[in-house]
Amino acid sequence: MRNKKVFAKSNIILFIILLVILATVVFISVSVREDNVHKKLSEGKGVAFIFNMTDKKNILFSEVFIYHPETHRTAVIDIPINYGSLIKSLSRVDRLDVLYKKGKPDQYIKKIEVETGLSIPFYFDFDLDEFKNCVDLLGGLDFVIGTPVLRHETLADTVLLPGGRHRLDGDKVLEYIRNEELNSADSELSTSRQRLIQTFVSSLGANKDLLLKKEVFPVLYKNMDTDLSQLALRSFLEAMSKADCQRMIFHRVLGDRKMVDDKVMLFPHYNGNLLREGLKQIVEALGNTNVFEGSNIKIEILNGTSMGGLANRTSTTYRNFGYNVTKVDNAESDNVELTQIIGHKNDMAIIERVAGVIKCRNILTEDGIEGTITIILGKDFDGRQCK
Repeated sequence: MRNKKVFAKSNIILFIILLVILATVVFISVSVREDNVHKKLSEGKGVAFIFNMTDKKNILFSEVFIYHPETHRTAVIDIPINYGSLIKSLSRVDRLDVLYKKGKPDQYIKKIEVETGLSIPFYFDFDLDEFKNCVDLLGGLDFVIGTPVLRHETLADTVLLPGGRHRLDGDKVLEYIRNEELNSADSELSTSRQRLIQTFVSSLGANKDLLLKKEVFPVLYKNMDTDLSQLALRSFLEAMSKADCQRMIFHRVLGDRKMVDDKVMLFPHYNGNLLREGLKQIVEALGNTNVFEGSNIKIEILNGTSMGGLANRTSTTYRNFGYNVTKVDNAESDNVELTQIIGHKNDMAIIERVAGVIKCRNILTEDGIEGTITIILGKDFDGRQCK
């Protein structure tokens, strides 16, 4: 009888142990599954997050933010919502924003993935009011205002945001966003959007400890319409506390504007091939710490062809990679056959990296000034690489 009681107790203890083990396994598996950000970052590759900004369910702009967990380098790509392409589900050419639905951006994001060649597993779908609340949780955002922002009234103009450096609360940030959307030229608008995301992400990282407090975090999460779980958002904040946002790469889509069915659409150069190739190189560059040495090198880009604007467009590519382009001009001849990259022999390592951006194999060295590289574009350069 005693042996039966001992046996029964042993079974109960064994059963409890098995329950504990099972519960632990389930907890770990659920945690890992819910924390997809940590899982992605642990792969050691660049991870993309898209920030959509909306006003009354209408999308204002989208920025793709990329973070590399090994180097902590970052980039942000401005995605024009008037990007024109074939929308297969509608069987017509239309703007990208026709696919956007507030709270259900999956179809919209999938189309962006196709056009950019990027994988974008996570999104933040902010309404302006939600974004304002997040900014206030951060204690405001720092901005440098160039031209004062005015409210135009009947008798006099009221200054809403004076020029200079300011820390703006949520309401002022909304004034800034609305003013930029209404009054900025396309290139300036792209930059202001990117700097907004740069400032916001940087502030999330700097205020990580505050945001993770039990009385603050639920409020933050409530004001973020995102596909991240709470665990995943915590991992995102941890990652942002390490992110190098000061040297963030900015990239925007270049193309031609055309009117189609009474809609203004932006069609990217070379059917989007230039965009996809450029973004592929940026993602690779984020994982390479050496590429950012280029900020100490002065690059001159000269157009040796009859194709107008070629040097200027190429300078944008190099600046997006963090290189210091100091001169853009025409070469002495517009009949250069092969692209040349010329630099001092002591700078060979960085010259090869500069050449790699456009896949140029024609490298020349000389005993000139160290720290200066000259690129002479030839007929073999198609706008994105040498053939």
